[in-house]
Amino acid sequence: MSAGPVDMELAWWALAGAALTNYAWRGAGALFSGRVRADGELSRWITAVTYALMAGLTVRLLMLSSGMLAQVPWWIRLLIAGVSMAVMLTNPARRLVPALTTGCALTLCYGFWNTGWA
Repeated sequence: MSAGPVDMELAWWALAGAALTNYAWRGAGALFSGRVRADGELSRWITAVTYALMAGLTVRLLMLSSGMLAQVPWWIRLLIAGVSMAVMLTNPARRLVPALTTGCALTLCYGFWNTGWA
């Protein structure tokens, strides 16, 4: 299915509008950054909502996978996530990259094992 021709003038206007909107919000953030308390109720609420969204997206990715990840059984995905979380919890301040690397490596190892390459 191919898309029709692109109206370049419209594309430039869309790009300009997106850039202006982005910089307007960035400017507002810089303007109000000195007035917002990091330990205030609003900051705590935003942090809680952010963690809830990330947890929901993570569970959705693990349990309702699509594409190639859907080929991996759910219990394998949970096992890999658990091992990665264990790596992360050994030292949370400096373990994000090792935890992500562990998850990717274990998923690749399962893929190689499952296809008969190993």
